[in-house]
Amino acid sequence: MKELFNNVALLFLITSIMLGCASGGGQGTRIDNIPMYGQPEVERPALLKKADQDFIDKATSKFGSREQASKAWAVQGDKFMEEFNFDYAMRRYNQSWLLNPNNYHPYWGFARITLHQDKVDESIDFFKKAESLIDDTYQKPALLSDMGSAYTNKGEFEPSYFIEANKKFAESIELDPSYKEVWRRWAFSLYKQGDYQGKKKKVEKAESIGARPFT
Repeated sequence: MKELFNNVALLFLITSIMLGCASGGGQGTRIDNIPMYGQPEVERPALLKKADQDFIDKATSKFGSREQASKAWAVQGDKFMEEFNFDYAMRRYNQSWLLNPNNYHPYWGFARITLHQDKVDESIDFFKKAESLIDDTYQKPALLSDMGSAYTNKGEFEPSYFIEANKKFAESIELDPSYKEVWRRWAFSLYKQGDYQGKKKKVEKAESIGARPFT
């Protein structure tokens, strides 16, 4: 894993100047801080298309395939997410998406960041895309748990979405009942739903398997 980070860091240094032009200059949000660089709504100019291809060529050469390079950049995105550096996380997820648009991981990243930005509808759309592409059974419970949280946020304004939240939490637990975070997420969701008895049961389960404290 350390070697993977070092490889990505090296390539980032090589390509940062080249891809820096993606900011577009001027005022407002950088285009590389928008999921998929704003595509398809924002047309990609020829200069940036060439920069994109140069980046793809270098990354592919380093990692052996676009698919492997995409995974490496998504891992970097996750690292920045853990540090709450959402701008840099978005840039790595965008590069991951550029390398392989069929990789579920960058869409999951887009979903998490847009949810943090309170763009709930956009977040749910990205979660759905990630769910349709995911091929990693180990990661799927976490993805479904995150989807449950997104639907919970939506449910606070449109209560019918709590049904979808409960469905995703249940699917996550069915795949991996030992995944600790989903029990916490579901407990918080049930509290918002006003199901205090259900929330109590999920809290007890979370505590019984050593989940993070609720306070």
